[in-house]
Amino acid sequence: MSQFKKVLPLILMVSLAAYAQEKKKETTEVKATAETKTTDEADEVITNRKLRAESGSLSKWSASTSFDYSGGSVADPLNPERPNITAGRDVLTFQNFSGSLGIRYRISTFDSITASTGFFISTPFHDKLRNSSRDPVRKKAFDDTNRELNVNDPAVRYTHLHKIFGVQSVTTVSGTLITNNQLEEAGYESYWDISQNFLYDIGKTGASVGVLLAYGFYTHSKDDDSLATNNAGLYPMAEYVINDTFNLRTIFGQWVYQQDKSLDHNTWDKLKVYQSVGLGISVTRDIFLYPNIQFIPSDIRSDRTNIAISASVNVF
Repeated sequence: MSQFKKVLPLILMVSLAAYAQEKKKETTEVKATAETKTTDEADEVITNRKLRAESGSLSKWSASTSFDYSGGSVADPLNPERPNITAGRDVLTFQNFSGSLGIRYRISTFDSITASTGFFISTPFHDKLRNSSRDPVRKKAFDDTNRELNVNDPAVRYTHLHKIFGVQSVTTVSGTLITNNQLEEAGYESYWDISQNFLYDIGKTGASVGVLLAYGFYTHSKDDDSLATNNAGLYPMAEYVINDTFNLRTIFGQWVYQQDKSLDHNTWDKLKVYQSVGLGISVTRDIFLYPNIQFIPSDIRSDRTNIAISASVNVF
């Protein structure tokens, strides 16, 4: 009995240590399970960094901002004119800088609505147009819009996230009141569009392929037969994830069609095929930068290759 009394404290200490270790293990497992359960389903459905940032933050209410700079050509980046490489009727043909601030309400895990507006400034870094005497129409357009800061295209956008057989899906429907001076001066009044992004990750290779489908139509404040009325396009894309911060991305304007007011309802013009190549930079989950260039693959020339940079920044 005396031997047992001597051993009893040791047995109790070992038992308590084992019990404490077991409880610690259980607590860790419960905590890990809780963290797993609180992982937002939206980020499980949409894993692409660019689509995530553009779709908005995970908060119920948030501020969704974006910035875009459309520069000149690679050959002459200081030229205020921006080459219209696709020959589209609604293309902005002067350099411009714009920003947008949207208030986003997350209706459900996969649905949100955003109301936004912002600023737009045409040719912000220039005071004159080169060779302006050769084209008085271009000179007047430049003089009317140069360095004029105005409200940029108030819009309302609905976004739905989904995953179909492993394919990431983002559907967007929006209506935009056109107030940027380049398009407003030309006679564009509003734009209504629907777009569908599909993206599929190829195993664990870091590569993904997808397609963007888009359709939109304009209303006008002027009766001008040269104004675009309808746009429709199919844009194949591909991405490769380099690491957690950088990814390479390219998208093709392969099948893009446009109507203008001079064409009958069944006639569409096919625009020139273009390609955009850029480097995606994921600063955080809610901040994505995208410097890129656009060019015509069948006629690659530095004076017909445009430069641009965009940023998506979500707050809260």
